[in-house]
Formats: sequence, C-alpha cells, structure tokens
Amino acid sequence: MKKWISLAITLGVMALIFYFSSQPGSQSGALSEQVLDRMQQSGTADVFIPEWFSGNVQANVRKWAHVYIYAVLGAGMMATAVTWRWSKGLPWCGILAVLACTAFAVSDEVHQFFVPGRAMLATDVGVDALGFVPGILLAGAAVWWLRRREKRAAKQQ
Repeated sequence: MKKWISLAITLGVMALIFYFSSQPGSQSGALSEQVLDRMQQSGTADVFIPEWFSGNVQANVRKWAHVYIYAVLGAGMMATAVTWRWSKGLPWCGILAVLACTAFAVSDEVHQFFVPGRAMLATDVGVDALGFVPGILLAGAAVWWLRRREKRAAKQQ
C-alpha cells in the first residue's frame, strides 16, 4: 500500500509541475505577480523568497517556486525509490531519485520550449536541482532514521 501512495504523490507532483509549465508566459507571469502580492501583504515574502537570489523580485518568486516544488518532487521520488525497492541500498535509491528528477527537469524545460512566452533554460534545471537534491537528502535521512529506530526496537525485544 505504501508504495502506491508514494508513487501517486510523486506522479501528482509531476502532473502539477507539468500543469504550471503548460501555462503561457503571460498567464504564468500574472500568477507570479498574484503570489508575490499576497506574500508581501502577509509578510511571508522575506521568509520564503530571499533577496540574495536575484535582484528581480518577480523572478525570485518563479525561481523559488521551482525550488520548493522540486524539493517535494525529490522527497517523493526518494520515497518511491525506497518503497518500490528499485535498489538494495539507500545510497543507490538516492542516485536513482537524482537521475529521475534530473530527467524530469530536463523534459520540463523541453516542454516549455513549445509553450508560447516560455523558454527552455538549462539554468532552470540547476534551480530545480537546488530543490530536488535537498528533498532527496531529507527523505533519505528520514528513511535512514526510521530504519535505525526499527532495528533498535527489534533488538530490545
């Protein structure tokens, strides 16, 4: 059951990324402005969108959106790799998750090439990696910790 849930979450995040990538540039830009306005009104912009990333605040919203959604994808991909036992060891699951997320990020950029007002940027794959690599590492650390806890509990019985 766990493996189907992790796969469904991962595929759902991929579908969400594809949906947002399918929006024409003008529609995507308008959405970014709405998000930025709401974040500035609520005071969360300074927390979630550091200024050092870019001098252009709207570009920051877009880039940080990539980072956050790909962090979720990375964690989901790692959970999927572990639960489906794509590999015997946790490090190999991490490598497979990195490769799968990279392939998806590249395919997302190719997809954007065909969307009006959007661009295919290799740098966006790097921005995506700023999200999926920590997501994979955090999910891997959580799996390692849970497995370690289970082993300790089994030894105490």
